[in-house]
Amino acid sequence: MNRKLLAVSLLCLATIGCSDSSKVSDDLPESSAYLENPTGRTERVETGPSAKPVRIGEGGPRFDACQSTGEVGRHVSGSLPVLSAPFDAAEKIDSLSAGQTIHICTRSIDQQWLGIVYDKPADPTAAEGDAGTTVDCGVSSPVRAKRNYDGPCKSGWVESTYVVLVAG
Repeated sequence: MNRKLLAVSLLCLATIGCSDSSKVSDDLPESSAYLENPTGRTERVETGPSAKPVRIGEGGPRFDACQSTGEVGRHVSGSLPVLSAPFDAAEKIDSLSAGQTIHICTRSIDQQWLGIVYDKPADPTAAEGDAGTTVDCGVSSPVRAKRNYDGPCKSGWVESTYVVLVAG
C-alpha cells in the first residue's frame, strides 16, 4: 500500500513539474516594480529636519484635546524659542516670554520636546479698548480622533526643560 501511495505521489509531482508555467510578472501587473526594487526601500535623502505638526487628541475621545497646561519658565536667552519640529536644528517659528500660559498636547518620544498650542498675549502697547481678549484655541474639550492641530492659535515645539506644568 505504501509503495502505491509513493508511486502516485511521485507521478503527481512529475506531472506538476512538467506543466506549463508562467512568470509571476505575467500574473501580477505590479510585479515589475518589485523586480526593479525587490526590498521596497527608497534611498534616504539627507536634508534638514522638516516641520512636524503638533498632534491633539492623543488621550482619546473622553479627554481634552490637550491634556495639560503649562507656563513658560525662564530661558537663558530671555525668551523660549518655538520650533517647527522637535529637533535642535528645526526652524524657529516664534518665541514665548516667561510666564506665558501654553497648552501641552503631545511629547516627543525622548520626552525632551513638548508639542504645544498657544495664543500670543495681546500687545501691551495697544489702545486700552483693544487689549485683553484671548482666543479659544479649541483644545480644552475632547476631539473625536487624533489629528494634527489646525485651529485658530499657533502651535509648535519647545524644550520641556523650560516649561512648568500647571495643570494636567
